[in-house]
Amino acid sequence: MTLQHKLLDWYMQYHRKLPFRESHDPYNIWISEIMLQQTQMDTVIPYYERFMARFPTVTELANAQEEEVFKMWEGLGYYSRARNLIKCARIIEDDYDGVFPDDYEKALKLPGIGSYTAGAVLSIAYNLKHPAVDGNVMRVLSRIYKMEEDIASPKSKKIFEAKILTIMPDDPRHFNQALMELGALICTPKSPKCSTCPINSCCMAFEMDLQDRLPVKTQKQKNKNLHLAVAIIRQGDTILFTKSDKGLLSGLWGFPSTEGESKATVKEKLMTVLNNELKIEIKDTVEVGKEKHVFTHKTWLMAVYRITSDSRSVCQEKASIKETDEPYDFETAWIALDEIENYAISTAFRKVLKYL
Repeated sequence: MTLQHKLLDWYMQYHRKLPFRESHDPYNIWISEIMLQQTQMDTVIPYYERFMARFPTVTELANAQEEEVFKMWEGLGYYSRARNLIKCARIIEDDYDGVFPDDYEKALKLPGIGSYTAGAVLSIAYNLKHPAVDGNVMRVLSRIYKMEEDIASPKSKKIFEAKILTIMPDDPRHFNQALMELGALICTPKSPKCSTCPINSCCMAFEMDLQDRLPVKTQKQKNKNLHLAVAIIRQGDTILFTKSDKGLLSGLWGFPSTEGESKATVKEKLMTVLNNELKIEIKDTVEVGKEKHVFTHKTWLMAVYRITSDSRSVCQEKASIKETDEPYDFETAWIALDEIENYAISTAFRKVLKYL
């Protein structure tokens, strides 16, 4: 029996029963694949089910307000994915009659769609022979064929995609999913379950005892600690919130804040911003708490300050803060305490809500 037959037989018997595997609808596959980027399966499933209940078709998503989509996405992180979903849905609705295109080149031109997502949607939804290469698949192939290309290098991906095309059977829909599933359940990064692997007889790493040395992967840059000064400014039953249109948390509501490498410096910068840009007349400043939030490439060490002011801000609807060499715009809004839950707020700033 060939590797392909062994792998497909195993997948048909043992794959996880997941809500987005219940159909081959390209919309379902597309949404699930975007959600699963950089996010664990157990985390994604409840988000996916809520999202699909609210936006069951491309049309509903295309017609949705950004604020509502962000609210449904709240807590999943990597919010540029949600923004690209809306853009992509509107293009699909307008240019492709509400159906994800089955042409690979057209799919790649859509916002937020790279080679992996295009390959996954086209193979799973349309059963077309396109590779869907993610970290799991590269790890599996590295071990099966003793491929020593650095999987952290973007150049290596095309090598793995080409390899898959040489072994892909006439059932790309299930074969791509089987490779992903094998990487998730059996051929794991550490302590792979080689003894129960359905294709261990075909695996060069297993034969040569190289499982712990493959795949080759250069170390990521270390996560950097940065200080964030956060301001809570209350006027009656309202709190001052801001929303940037750029940066890591663009499109989400949060508190006035400044980032930098020194706690003292970012606090001073925050006071300058409040005075000069937001026109807040500061009477008193008290540090009321500390929080920590870890992103992929950096960690925020957050100092939370309660700001007492004698007068309400006279800032305009748009303000400009020079965080780096270039200014960026952000919106400001006084939000009533009993309405905060209606707004999409990042997980990092949700940690600050306890200090209100």
